[in-house]
Amino acid sequence: MINKSRWKILGVLAVFLVMVWYTISREERYIQLFDFHILQDNRMSCPLGEVERKAALLIANFTRDHPLFLQLRDYFWVKTPSPYELPYGTKGTEEILVRLLAVTGYSLPESVQSLKCRRCAVVGNGHRLRNSSMGDAINRYDVVIRLNNAPVHGYEHDVGSKTTMRLFYPESAHFNPKTENDLNTLLVLVAFKPMDFLWLETILHDKKRIRKGFWKQPPLIWDANPEQVRILNPYFMEITAAKLLNIPMKQLRKFKQKPTTGLVAITLALHFCDVVHIAGFGYPDSANKKQSIHYYEQITVKSMATSGHNVSHEASAIKKMLEMGLIKNLTYF
Repeated sequence: MINKSRWKILGVLAVFLVMVWYTISREERYIQLFDFHILQDNRMSCPLGEVERKAALLIANFTRDHPLFLQLRDYFWVKTPSPYELPYGTKGTEEILVRLLAVTGYSLPESVQSLKCRRCAVVGNGHRLRNSSMGDAINRYDVVIRLNNAPVHGYEHDVGSKTTMRLFYPESAHFNPKTENDLNTLLVLVAFKPMDFLWLETILHDKKRIRKGFWKQPPLIWDANPEQVRILNPYFMEITAAKLLNIPMKQLRKFKQKPTTGLVAITLALHFCDVVHIAGFGYPDSANKKQSIHYYEQITVKSMATSGHNVSHEASAIKKMLEMGLIKNLTYF
C-alpha cells in the first residue's frame, strides 16, 4: 500500500516537472540567444561601433553617409542623377518627387537625433508574436520600427505600443495613421513603382484618386499629417537587393524578385542604429498550409507564392546576420 502511494507521488511529481520544463522551453523560444535581463534594464548595453564593424564584414563598402530619407535639395538644386529606376533609384520620377518633397519632411525627431546611443527594435508582422508577451520589452527600445498595416491597438501586450517609424507602401497603407501610431511617428513610404509616388501626391494634395496600377487597391482616404511623412532613400532598397540578396543590379529586368519591407527595414536599421534587435520575423514551414503568417490576420504562406519575394532567400540572409551577431532576435526564427 505504501509502495503504491509512493508511486502515485512520484507520478504526480513527474507530471509537474514535465509541465515546468514545457513552460520554460516555451519561454526560451522568445529569448533565443538573448539575455532577458537586459530587456528589463533601461540601461541596455550599447556597444558603440559594433554594428558598423560587423556590417562592414557583410556589406562591401559599408557606409553611413547616405541620408535615411530623400531631401528636396537633392532634386531641386543639386539634382543628383540616379542610375536606377524604382525601387532601387528615382530615375524618371524626379519631377513628381520635387512636388512631394516640397510638402513632406526629411528630418528625424530631435528626441531620436540627439540620442548618444540608438537602441532599435525592428518589429515584424509574424504570427510568432501572438501570445509572446513581448510588448513591454519592445516599448523599452529607443527606436521601434514597424511594418505596413500591422496594428498595435488590441495587441499591445504582445507587440507593444511605441512606434517611431512605420515603413509602408500604398497597398499596405490600410491602417489609421493616427490610432495605430504615436503623435510623432514617421510614416515612411517605401516606393516600389512610380504609381506609389502618384498615389501619395493625390492623397496629400487631395487630387482625384488613382485606382489602377496597383496589385491591391490602396486606401482612397488616408488621414496623415504631411509633416510626418517621409520618403525612404532607395539606396537602402539597392543595398538590400545587391548586398544581402545578391540580386545582380545590371540585370534587373531579368529578376522579378524584390526585397520585402521587413528586410529593407533591417537594412535601414544597420545604417542608423547602434543596437539592432528584431522580433516577429520568419514564416511557418511550407508544409503548414493553414498556419497564418501574421499575428493579426488569417493569411497563409500560400499567399506569398505570387508576391515577388523570395522568403527562403531572405530567411538565409537574416540567419547569417544572426549568426554573425550583427542583429539579435527577441523571438524564435
